[in-house]
Amino acid sequence: MTTLFRTLTLCAMAGLAWSAAPEAHAQFGSKDSVRCESKDNRRETCDTKWPGQTELTRQLSDTRCVKGSTWGASPGKVWVSGGCRAEFGPQYSGKVIKCESSDGKYKTCGSNLYGNPDLIRQLSGTPCQQGVSWGLRNGSIWVDKGCRGEFRIGESSGRYSVTCASENGRRASCAWDARKGQPSLLETLSKSPCVQGRSWGYDKKAGLWVDEGCRGRFGVR
Repeated sequence: MTTLFRTLTLCAMAGLAWSAAPEAHAQFGSKDSVRCESKDNRRETCDTKWPGQTELTRQLSDTRCVKGSTWGASPGKVWVSGGCRAEFGPQYSGKVIKCESSDGKYKTCGSNLYGNPDLIRQLSGTPCQQGVSWGLRNGSIWVDKGCRGEFRIGESSGRYSVTCASENGRRASCAWDARKGQPSLLETLSKSPCVQGRSWGYDKKAGLWVDEGCRGRFGVR
């Protein structure tokens, strides 16, 4: 019994020691962000999870991160050296606009913006919710209720599209590039139905409009 008790005790102690060992943490902050750090000026290579090009999104070191000198990227990889420490993310195509709602007030940014808007980086603690605290209207990005962020306006998956929302059941107009022709409803994003001629429509003078709580994504088929 004594020998069995000692054996069980040793096994338990070994198990505690193993569970107390520190875990190795991956360097990924999220699916679209990776932190890569050059420690003691050594070159380090980190994996990326996104297709396409990579860009530096936030420098973390006092040492400057210079593309081609202290950092670079290839498909699936990003490398740093010379003390560069930074966060990296996918390189977005299209125009990027920074827009901030100060003191919770409504604000518009940019002009002559056409395409599908995306929130690519939220800068505020207050959530940015499309159609509620940000959107694209009349060729400009708008923000409200404390939303601060960076937005990309471009074609998504090769298809031109615009998201248009009727807030509180009110009629709203949204920018539409007339060169693309007549819009079609690609996706309904609201609980309220989007019915052409009743809760959404388009004409060359009024542009794209929505009403009666319709929120949808419109494009060309």
